[in-house]
Formats: sequence, C-alpha cells, structure tokens
Amino acid sequence: MIYLDANATTPLEPAVMSAMMPALREVFANPSSVHKPGQDARSLVDRAREQCGTALDCDPRELVFTSGGTESDALALRGLARRKVVTTAVEHPAVLGACAELERSGVEVIRIPVDGEGRLDLAALEAALPGANLCSAMAANNETGVLFPLERIGELCRRHRVPFHTDAVQAVGKMPVRVRQLPIDLLSCSAHKIGGPKGAGLLWVRRGLQLAPVQVGGHQERGRRAGTENVAAIVGLGEALERAAAALGPEMPRLAALRDRLEGVARRIPGARIAGADTPRVSNTLNVAFEGCEGETLLVALDLAGVAVSTGSACSSGSLEPSPVLLAMGYSPQLARGAVRFSLWSGTTAEQIDEVCALLPGVVERCRSRPGSLVEPAVPSASKAR
Repeated sequence: MIYLDANATTPLEPAVMSAMMPALREVFANPSSVHKPGQDARSLVDRAREQCGTALDCDPRELVFTSGGTESDALALRGLARRKVVTTAVEHPAVLGACAELERSGVEVIRIPVDGEGRLDLAALEAALPGANLCSAMAANNETGVLFPLERIGELCRRHRVPFHTDAVQAVGKMPVRVRQLPIDLLSCSAHKIGGPKGAGLLWVRRGLQLAPVQVGGHQERGRRAGTENVAAIVGLGEALERAAAALGPEMPRLAALRDRLEGVARRIPGARIAGADTPRVSNTLNVAFEGCEGETLLVALDLAGVAVSTGSACSSGSLEPSPVLLAMGYSPQLARGAVRFSLWSGTTAEQIDEVCALLPGVVERCRSRPGSLVEPAVPSASKAR
C-alpha cells in the first residue's frame, strides 16, 4: 500500500518507539511522586520538555503538554476567550468546534473569509480585531496546505493588543517554526503528525499570558492542565519533534519535488482544479478536485489500487457534506465533493509517486464513466502487496 494520508496521521518512527520503551517498561511511576521512581519519570518528562523547547526555539517552561492538537486548540480558545474571538472560515474542526461552543455560551465569534486560492482577507481581519480578546488563525491548512502569513497576522494583532493563537499542527515538521521569531502568543502542536504517538501534543503559551485551565483538579503543567502526565507519549513527542526539526533541511525540498511531480500529472487531467495552486503551501500537500468525479468514489478506487488518500480532514471522515474549506474558497458543492487530498511523508519514495502518477488518470476516467460505483483497477498495483 502506498500511504499518502500523512496529514491525517503518520507511522510511529522506530527511533521514537525506542525512546518511549523505558517509560512503557521500567520507568512506570507517577512523575508527581517524590520518591526516586517518581523522580526518574519526572526526568523523562523534563528531558522531553527541553527537546520540544529547543525544536520550537522557546522557553521549555512555556510549554503545556496535552493529549494532542484538539485539546491544545480548545485550551487556547477556552482558556482566553471571554467576549470576542476572531478566527477564519477554514480552520480545523478542532478550532471551529471550540468556537461554536464559545458562541453558545455568549462569546462573539467572527470568522474571516478567504479568497479562491485560500488566502486570508487581511483587511477584514484587521477590521474585526478591535474589542477582541483572542485571534486564532492556522499556520497551514490541513486540507489544502495553504500557508497563512503569520507575521502579518501577528503584526495586526499586536497593533490592536489581541493575543494571537495559531494551530500549527500541519506546519510543525514541514517548515521552520521558531516561536521567538514570530509575533504569536500561543501555538498548538501534535505528535502523531510528525512520526510520534497519538495522544500527545502541546500548547506553547508566551510567558506572562494568563491562561485559565480547562482541565482542573491537579497542579500538573504549572496549574494549566491537571492530570497525571502520559510519560511515554510525552517522551515520544519530544523525540519526534527533535527529529522532525533536524530533518527539515533535506525533507522539505524532497517532498516538494515529489508533490510537484504528482501535481503536474493531476493538472493534465481535464477538469482538474488544484487548491491553492497560486499561493504558498506546505511542501507535502496536494488537494485536487476533478469535475464530474465523486471524491469518495475516487478514494475507494485508489484504495483498491493500493493508494491511501483522503477526501479532507480526518476529523470529518464519514461526512457526506462537501468540505467547508473548499466551499469557503468558492468551490461549488459538486466540485468540492470531487476533491481528494494527497499528503506525503518521510516514507514517501519517488518510485511510489511514479506509480501513483501512472495510475491516477485512468482511475479518474473510470470513476467519471461510472459515477458512484466502486471501480476495480484495470491493472493490479504492484504496491498492493507491500
């Protein structure tokens, strides 16, 4: 199977698993305990915190370990939002869901639109900022890979003295993210998008920012997130983040070249539309919609051919509704339903991309000729047996 759904999750890296094993086997004590076994566990958590701080270029004491990106987003939004929140129309469901909950409790939520390429309307953003006590805008879109200009957004937020949170789950590990160099105040990150374990993430909170805890009942994480730490998962997060930061140099151009090769083939298929084609994107993501083709049908046909892709956010999997992200970019519901997302990772090879390039035009043609059917590939994929 050729796995091209890395924006949903990535495999656990062997080196990350090895780093986690001591915490899964012998260092089992509660890291809040004062005895030596407890302090051994605390040392593992502290080391992981240092690794994350170095990778993100921040003070490790500013990091709050969480269960993942969704919790980190919720903690940022629910921990700061009081009167008015400014966000975007294309955020991950984790942010949009938290905003909807805040809205039900009486908080005003303003969602800023994007254009047909996924670019944020910065004039509308600035107009919405007065009176807000939080702005949340993602670094990289999980469906299209489109990058938001964090520097410009941060400048506007600082001009209006509004704290700025960014969901960087799809940016960390795919581009340099150094929080000291960015005008941001909070940043969410998740381990399983960068070769780490599921169930681990973090929220960076700039020192001096008063964040109300959402999960209470303990002193952990400097009183910002109660609960016994998941030591093994935190160790995995630290190792994965350190390794991802170190691999950025060679991986970014390699994945960009492979993505562009696949994009070139997709462009030549009649009726194809590349999301965000004319704006900066992360190097690993390609979202393409095919007129007259149902995305779910294409996904299944590719799966039968030995290629795993997605039709959008993994958190919306199973929904028959067209992607809200693509609708916000001006796609018709029909075209949005014809979109699939290819997202590459460190294990993606040139040979795999060549195989997908050979398969894709024929699979699209068969899906168009028999809409809604589950089409068996005409030629078995060599990768299916891998």
